[in-house]
Amino acid sequence: MAKSATPSGLFVRQASGLVRDVSMTNALFFNIAAFVGTAVGWAIAFYALYPEWVAFGISSYAYMAVLTGVACYFLGMIFASLTSAMPRSGGDYVFTSRIISPFWGWIESWTLVGSALTIIGFEIIVATHNIQLTAILLGVAFPTSFFSGATNWLQDSTSKFIVGIIILLVIAGIAILKTRTFHKVVMGLTIFAIVAVAINFIGAFTVDPASMSNALPALGTSSKAIIDTATKAGFALGSPNFSLGETGLIALAGLASVILFQYIGFQFSSYIAGEVKGNVRRAVMFAVIGALVFAVFMNSVYMDVQGFHYGFEMVNAWGYLYWFTSNAPLNGQPPFTPVMLTAVHPQFWILWLIVALGNITLNVLLCPVYAIFLSRIVLAWALDRQVPEWFSVVNERTNAPLRVIILAVLIGAVFYVLTFINQWFPSVNIYLSLASATFFGILLAGLTWIMPGLNAILIPYRRPDLFQLTNNTGKFLGLPRLVWSGIIWLIFIVPVYIGAFGYPVYKGLVQSGTSYLSLSNSAGVGWALIFLVVGIVIYFVMRAVNTSRGINVKMIYQELPPD
Repeated sequence: MAKSATPSGLFVRQASGLVRDVSMTNALFFNIAAFVGTAVGWAIAFYALYPEWVAFGISSYAYMAVLTGVACYFLGMIFASLTSAMPRSGGDYVFTSRIISPFWGWIESWTLVGSALTIIGFEIIVATHNIQLTAILLGVAFPTSFFSGATNWLQDSTSKFIVGIIILLVIAGIAILKTRTFHKVVMGLTIFAIVAVAINFIGAFTVDPASMSNALPALGTSSKAIIDTATKAGFALGSPNFSLGETGLIALAGLASVILFQYIGFQFSSYIAGEVKGNVRRAVMFAVIGALVFAVFMNSVYMDVQGFHYGFEMVNAWGYLYWFTSNAPLNGQPPFTPVMLTAVHPQFWILWLIVALGNITLNVLLCPVYAIFLSRIVLAWALDRQVPEWFSVVNERTNAPLRVIILAVLIGAVFYVLTFINQWFPSVNIYLSLASATFFGILLAGLTWIMPGLNAILIPYRRPDLFQLTNNTGKFLGLPRLVWSGIIWLIFIVPVYIGAFGYPVYKGLVQSGTSYLSLSNSAGVGWALIFLVVGIVIYFVMRAVNTSRGINVKMIYQELPPD
């Protein structure tokens, strides 16, 4: 059985069909599951995406993680305040469509949906790596066992595709659970993964660069071989550089974008605000700030403790080989700390296996969490008649828009399948790799990072009625505190996006012309433009349809979506 949140014919507001059954603790674990992903075991692999340097015993990555965390605190305050005024599921779409305009609310959320779908595809790709890495771990612990040849597993596209489909079925199985059961499962699995994080963190203190170097032959390589191979490919550790060049502030902006990619999700409880029970503002604030603190820890202290104990230059070189060449150790795998710990302390393999399984858990769990938050955005669209009524049907068994959840999982799978198209059909000339999926996803998420700042600045003046409901109306130096939060956030995020994406796109267009926008270009900009154009077309088509039906489109956005 299912129920529609909106009736056909005359536009009349009805209940959304969602049930307020999400506790403050559920919201916190939902946020944590939405951003950690594969960072449990892969954390040190992300060093190498941009040139690294060390100052006062701290990496540039950790410095930027803390700076980004401070800026994200103000973003968290914005989300908590806007959710207090508009406690409905849908997050940014509801905020921007009510404060700025329906068009920008639609485009912001449309591009976020695109970004999130690519991240689901990204995580499926990574999950196949993680399954193989777990087998490699067992092979290192038991060199004569069945797992000893695991480095040669999943070397063809067919086997990777089959494993990906199995992972997809697991994701779908979790995503279609009843809402209350889903949040219990998310909380339980996330707690298990946090235990894995603790084991991995403590384990790093039992290793030093010398012991790691001595153990690398068990992985079929050596520290010198890794560094030499990476150096020949162009790897080099940098030094603190704050010039305007590509190795200075532009590189730091790029580094901040990687960290934003790691952080995105810490605020996602605001997208399910229509299901949060009790004091919504307090619950969302607790969940957002709690998850943010954990995100900062994971990307600074957690990361640097591992990086320096395993050997900073070696892990950066290994990461460089993984991201930018095909010569990474273990037949093209990233530096995976549970495997490295197994090489150093094989007698404690069971502990490192727990870490590897915790890594897979959060890696896979991120996908159904994304499907849930995406479904709430689409439900909010349907309640506003921005997409057909079909998308607003809430399943009575799950108390969730089940159709949309299944669609989100399937479309995420399409992005996964697209990574094989060039291998299966070389003449098609469509290229979507792990790296391009990442760039495409972060690029599309631009408005999701920027618009909250504008909403915070404009809400006192464009929607004073909603501003009074934010519980954040106090002033500082003549301006509302919420406005200051928006200003501070924009001062951080706008230069980051200009440096990390505006400059590379400009440079690519200058160097390659329109070929930079082709679907075969690994940057993924062509894909992003197509997705954006499709979104604009859908908006104006649905606006025309609603107008032809006599629906007062302007009036829709003066009200909040139904509870």
